[in-house]
Amino acid sequence: MSSEPVRALFLAFPALEGKLPFLPLANLPTPLAPMERLSARVGAEVWVKRDGLSHPVYGGNKMRKFEFIFGDVRRKGARAVITGGGLGSHHTLATAVVARQLGIQPVCAYYCQPVDEKVRHNLRLSAPLGIDAHFCGDYAGLALSFLWQYARWFLRTRRPPYFIYPGASSTLGLLGYVNAALEIRDQVLARGLPAPDAIYVAAGSCGTLAGLVLGVRLAKLESRVVGVRVIERDVANRPKVARLVNRAAGYLQKCDPSIPRVEIAPEEIDLLDGYLGAGYAHPTEGARNAVTLAGETEGLTLETTYTGKALAALLDHARRDPHARLLFVDTFAENPALEPGDYRDLPAAFWPVFDTTHTARCWCLRGWRDPGFCWKRTPGPEGPESQ
Repeated sequence: MSSEPVRALFLAFPALEGKLPFLPLANLPTPLAPMERLSARVGAEVWVKRDGLSHPVYGGNKMRKFEFIFGDVRRKGARAVITGGGLGSHHTLATAVVARQLGIQPVCAYYCQPVDEKVRHNLRLSAPLGIDAHFCGDYAGLALSFLWQYARWFLRTRRPPYFIYPGASSTLGLLGYVNAALEIRDQVLARGLPAPDAIYVAAGSCGTLAGLVLGVRLAKLESRVVGVRVIERDVANRPKVARLVNRAAGYLQKCDPSIPRVEIAPEEIDLLDGYLGAGYAHPTEGARNAVTLAGETEGLTLETTYTGKALAALLDHARRDPHARLLFVDTFAENPALEPGDYRDLPAAFWPVFDTTHTARCWCLRGWRDPGFCWKRTPGPEGPESQ
């Protein structure tokens, strides 16, 4: 935890301090560093914002968002937080780490995604955290699970549980990346550098992208913010990003009327298609190559669901325009200080992920059925039944 939490957002707009819910959780500012060896390979000048180092236990992009979200949780006195994500969700892990740090019960619902060893590893990391975990199959099951768990934990704690939108992409969550954009501006100015031509980031629930878009406007940076869509279009799309930006801009201006008015139209959002592949969490060849290149040249650990696809898009830009100055926002939790547990400490519905001799049933849009169908989509290291 930061000993002296000075945030770029509060330095830029001092009137916001005390008006926004805030709890210092992240190690900020995160490093802004040149990727010299990678740049030499691709031609353009590439930098990285190392948000994977945002927390000593579990970094990544969520910790910036949680400074404002858990500030609100603390303010409202909730005893449980409810959220969800895919089976290998980093968001649910980060939520559980912070909730446990604050003595709050994490309640998490999980939907299907293709399973590989990283998904299994994240579930093992979840096991010792005391998450009240529920497998719900698909998005319809996720919504039903949220309703049921809200009622259950309200009755149990006699207080309303706090709902955290998957990906922490609420108005308060966005403020973490408004702060990040202002932080980038301050770091660029301190080094005497020009602003990057483009800032690349993965776009899933879209909160990180929307926060950067708003933050770049408020920072008056002459940089394009490019989101790389890593999930289906009904979840990540330009109208949604514009709504998130405008809602957060209105909230900030309400808290401090001196903040410039920002209103953005959907067509102003840079959201790239073409990097998703077969769907959410399905790796692509471009993502695998980008992950390998980042590891070989910079020792940077990425993954193929979010950061690999975002870096693949940046690399394509770099090869097209060798004179570009590009910034990659690394949102992946690097080297988490968590110990994996026994998968059998998870509810039995999760066991078929690890051992297909187990059977369990879950609610999916198609009805009650064996959840194994959800992860037998692509071959894994142990053969076709592993996923």
